[in-house]
Amino acid sequence: MAASGRVANIPSVITNVFLGIAIALPDGDRPFAPTAVLLTASAVFLYLAGNFLNDWADREWDLGQRPERGLPRGLFSPATYLAIAIAFTLLGVACAAIAGLRCAAIASAIVVCILIYTWAHKRSAWAVIPMGLCRALLPVLGFSGFAHLQPAPTPVIAAGTGLFFHIIALSLSARCETMSPVPTGHLRFARLWFLPAALSMFLAAWVGLSCSLATSLVALLPYAVWISLCLTVFRKPISSLVSNLLAGIPLVDWMILLPLGLSNPLSSPLPAACIAIPPLAFLAGKALQRLTPAT
Repeated sequence: MAASGRVANIPSVITNVFLGIAIALPDGDRPFAPTAVLLTASAVFLYLAGNFLNDWADREWDLGQRPERGLPRGLFSPATYLAIAIAFTLLGVACAAIAGLRCAAIASAIVVCILIYTWAHKRSAWAVIPMGLCRALLPVLGFSGFAHLQPAPTPVIAAGTGLFFHIIALSLSARCETMSPVPTGHLRFARLWFLPAALSMFLAAWVGLSCSLATSLVALLPYAVWISLCLTVFRKPISSLVSNLLAGIPLVDWMILLPLGLSNPLSSPLPAACIAIPPLAFLAGKALQRLTPAT
């Protein structure tokens, strides 16, 4: 059941939402915990809903391609997975609705993207777009809980765009997992999207949030190093590449959160969290991948 929920990727879901919260509250001088908990729970529930729904929809395909999964092995019934997906969807939207109408609207948009992706992903490579939007909307979900404070929306749009590009690269790579031989041209095309991902996050930090040029540049290094390792040391098999790209999602968020945290007094809890949460989420994701697969 944990494998079906892809729980190894939950730390990255948390950092995606936290990114939006931090952008909305850059100075960290306002209480944010109750709304942050609701929005984080909403994102995790929606993430789990999408995974169970995906496995339910792919149960026939998985018989031949992913027989190790729960449904092909007969460990659970398809009806159970569908019921779990519906329950998590309702919980996710409900948590967002408690946080506010804007949050409920964003959560509903994520549900729509999940449904489109579930329907399309075995039919077309264009399904990577709704998959990317699912992640891109998570910072927007976190941001929307504090939209009444009138923060500028441009940085969170840039942050969502950066995540979108990273997920496009990741999802295009993941489509090669079951292909034999692996289409090298397809993988080369996937790699092109890492650069705009980094550029979007850099501009969000330096221009959108007025962080210093030095810290904005330094924050690119962990992501650049990890992507370089993914494309060299971890490039084969494809499952290893995809798992490591998934583990690296918090480093995408850190390209904004690190300079944002360094721009404010560390005596405040939010800037300190900006610095600490992404690397901890990265390590947690890698540790959880030892217990359960990320894909």
